[in-house]
Amino acid sequence: MQSVNTDNWTFCRYEKENFLAQITFGADPKSIAEDRLEYYVTVLQNEDTEIFQKEFSTLTEACLYLNANYSDWSFMDQTGEKTGCSTCAAH
Repeated sequence: MQSVNTDNWTFCRYEKENFLAQITFGADPKSIAEDRLEYYVTVLQNEDTEIFQKEFSTLTEACLYLNANYSDWSFMDQTGEKTGCSTCAAH
């Protein structure tokens, strides 16, 4: 079974109907001062409406949480061949 891990997290996610679950990263003033990133499991509806987000201090923790909670959704590898009316990034 495929899963999101520390090697593929930037281009793999889970999808179900019009929802997607993925890992993103960011920082806040405290983490910036400590020169570290934070990782977020983020669930979006229609690719633009955030409906859930949970913060993690390590990428490994975020991967474990994402896989434990969303692995029953379809696994999507975004590096696969694009399909649609053209080969632009929108497809």
